[in-house]
Amino acid sequence: MQSLRSLTASCQLGVNQTGLPLLYIDNGVAKAEISLFGGHVLRYQRHGEPASLWLSDKAALDGSKPIRGGIPVCWPWFGPSPARVGSGKPAHGFARTSLWTLDGVSDHEDGTLVHLSLTDNDATLAIWPHPFELELDVLVGRELSLVLTTRNTGADPIVYNAALHTYLQVSAPEAIEIQGLGEPYLDKLSGQQACQQGSVVLNAAMDRIYQAPDALVEVQDGDRSTQVISGNHDSIVVWNPWAEGATAMADMSDDGYATMFCVEAAITADAGVTIAADEEHSFSTVIC
Repeated sequence: MQSLRSLTASCQLGVNQTGLPLLYIDNGVAKAEISLFGGHVLRYQRHGEPASLWLSDKAALDGSKPIRGGIPVCWPWFGPSPARVGSGKPAHGFARTSLWTLDGVSDHEDGTLVHLSLTDNDATLAIWPHPFELELDVLVGRELSLVLTTRNTGADPIVYNAALHTYLQVSAPEAIEIQGLGEPYLDKLSGQQACQQGSVVLNAAMDRIYQAPDALVEVQDGDRSTQVISGNHDSIVVWNPWAEGATAMADMSDDGYATMFCVEAAITADAGVTIAADEEHSFSTVIC
């Protein structure tokens, strides 16, 4: 981090070696890093505990491409662009590759609150022809809380999908068990619908959309338990590329898959969420 400037007692703004603007937060209970490129939480760690989020050691931190790790914001769609948008658009939308505005930072008893925003511009309208305001509130405390709010500032309804693409740091993916995902899921690797029985155990590549999850999903990693609490979502996505997938990614080490697992609050239904003119919709995830 270079050219640090204090914004509050717990938050500093600076740029890295490539000029990427970053927020560095270190308060009484936790520390975090947030990139204004992508509105992207890169790191989160409670004091005296292991890191909660995984960030690839090969992540591009220069604004040239999406950042691998942390919590990317997938919006206004998840995965390939849907038919209603048209083919050939950026995977996972454009929010994760846009420069967000820092609207404010404040310290509170329960942590440090960061407010970021993104609005339509010529570049976004060329991809998705809708006026909007997108807000991301990040609270860094004993818990890491993210609330993503989409506001329709145009005259016509808009439809969106999204995900808060959380990469969890784990000791080893095959050592974890996950509960609370519910039974029905779409296996994106096979394209088949399936039904989960018992807790999820990972021992191979996995890419699933769980379609009836509980609000609270628990990831048990040995003696460590991480809870992912989501709101106003319709699904939880779980993903690990395993060895064969990691070796195909330029921004992940060949063994990078061995310490990460994605558990993502998402809106993935084909119908998405419809927002009328001058209305808004929020969804959220909390890591604790």
